[in-house]
Amino acid sequence: MRGGWLGLAVLLACAPSRYLEPISRDAQHHRARTSDGWELALVRYRPDPKGLRGGRPVLLCHGISANGRNMDLDPEHSLAQWLAAHGREAWTVSLRGTGDSDRADVAAGRPGGYDLDAFWRLDLPAAIAKVREISGADAVDFVGHSMGGMVGYAYLSQGGQGVNAAVVMGSPVRLDWGGPYDAVLSVAAFAINATWILPAATPPLLVVPMSKVMELTPLEGLMYNPENTSQETWRRMLATGTADVSAGVARQLGRMVRDGRFSSGDGTVDFGRDLAKVTQPVLVIAGKLDRLGVAPSVYAGYRQLGGPKEWLLIGVESGAQADYGHMDLVLGDRAASEVWPQLLSFLDRHPGG
Repeated sequence: MRGGWLGLAVLLACAPSRYLEPISRDAQHHRARTSDGWELALVRYRPDPKGLRGGRPVLLCHGISANGRNMDLDPEHSLAQWLAAHGREAWTVSLRGTGDSDRADVAAGRPGGYDLDAFWRLDLPAAIAKVREISGADAVDFVGHSMGGMVGYAYLSQGGQGVNAAVVMGSPVRLDWGGPYDAVLSVAAFAINATWILPAATPPLLVVPMSKVMELTPLEGLMYNPENTSQETWRRMLATGTADVSAGVARQLGRMVRDGRFSSGDGTVDFGRDLAKVTQPVLVIAGKLDRLGVAPSVYAGYRQLGGPKEWLLIGVESGAQADYGHMDLVLGDRAASEVWPQLLSFLDRHPGG
């Protein structure tokens, strides 16, 4: 029996490393320092001059329990590299506590417990400033997936300095849809200590070896549509693109479930209401089969936006071969032909002043 447990332990330890995806040799690594002393990892891809497009640099922001590699997994599943190949300078950012960015360290003056407000108040301004400094651009275009889009919404609703136009993908602004788990999620979020860092990157790694013998795990069924995203791609994302989660972020999202408001951690800033103040052009993209950023919740953000805006629901009716799930928008095998060209076309049509 001891040998069986040892074999299982070796399998769980080694299987994820098999799927680790090295970053492209074309990636240029930079660091941005926030006003409260955290260093963020940024990756830059210079535009291919053959793209003959030009335009402002594009900053890509990942979602919860993820890092910048979600937008740059491999050459076939990298929105960042695709944008660069089509003539746009592209950057990914790993928010605090994720990827190669600084982790919480009380002794170093970086306490845990930060919430989504730290991302839009501190991390996003630092990333935008660094991109503008290196590129010489007067402003950036922004693309956020899932929670990354929510961070972008919050930033835009409070002025959005340095952002010309934005695209949000699978980003809900309502989490209170009366589902069977709403009450459990809202209670659980407030039962945890606000200063904790939740080891959210570990459980997905256990799914990697399990997925070899299971057709589709519950987590996979929630995150993507296998008609769009291969299980092999998903395993590489789990091994390369996951990250731990601050309990402060979980509590803030739990408050959204409980109160039905997209607001700051202390409840004093109503981002949903302030979306009406946004003047930048925004494209809102939803996946028809998205089970996390469900289409009505994503559409709620589109409806509240002020200024120029466009709505795009990705599914069979829009010309896709299959309805899109949550991660399909950035990892789908056909996203480069069914989603990303529409994203880039929107940014090109709003060059700004």
